Amino acid sequence: MDMTITDDVEAERAAFAESLIAAGPSASTACGEWTALDLAAHVVGEERYGGVTTFIARSLVVRGVCVTGTTKLVDAALRLERKRGFTALIDRLRRPMPRLLLHPRVAPLALFEYWTHHDDLIGFDSGSHAVPRTLVKVIPLVLRYQLRQLPAGVRVTVDSGEENQRWSVGPKSGQEVIVGGSPPDLIRWLSGRTTPGDVTMTGPDNVVQTLRVFAGRV
Repeated sequence: MDMTITDDVEAERAAFAESLIAAGPSASTACGEWTALDLAAHVVGEERYGGVTTFIARSLVVRGVCVTGTTKLVDAALRLERKRGFTALIDRLRRPMPRLLLHPRVAPLALFEYWTHHDDLIGFDSGSHAVPRTLVKVIPLVLRYQLRQLPAGVRVTVDSGEENQRWSVGPKSGQEVIVGGSPPDLIRWLSGRTTPGDVTMTGPDNVVQTLRVFAGRV
């Protein structure tokens, strides 16, 4: 059966819920000091109010607008959701997700959110985290989102190794660096995570060295 991005989002969300249960609320994650409980609270919080607020924010991100919440707001949202308790948060993730967040315009960002935080939880060492076929659709959105954090005046081209799956940001007249890797590792690199595979960089040495210290933050 040909899976759509909606299928992949819903499947990843369901798998994430099961992994949260297996890990338990106090499990550590690769997302800073956040525990499994914090990850559950975070993703459930994004679904509040039918996902309207999140849909608006993600619609702006799709247009290239950098939308970030302050630490104070993020902490307040986490505290609010954590009060529900781990079981209630899992129950919410087992119910249908807001349809608004499956709108074609923002569905890739929903997949990014669930897949990345699922990766934060279970890691890549076990090799158990499946890679949805449509995950590649996330790459150009995260790349554009990171434009301001990438070296100024440099054209960054990301190549997933798949046919016609190459995207660029930055000035066309700028020095170009081609960043290559598998879709999951490119997404990990763009979001500041550790990559188990090799992310290659081809271009002028001085620019490549500058880009290698890039640590994306999402």
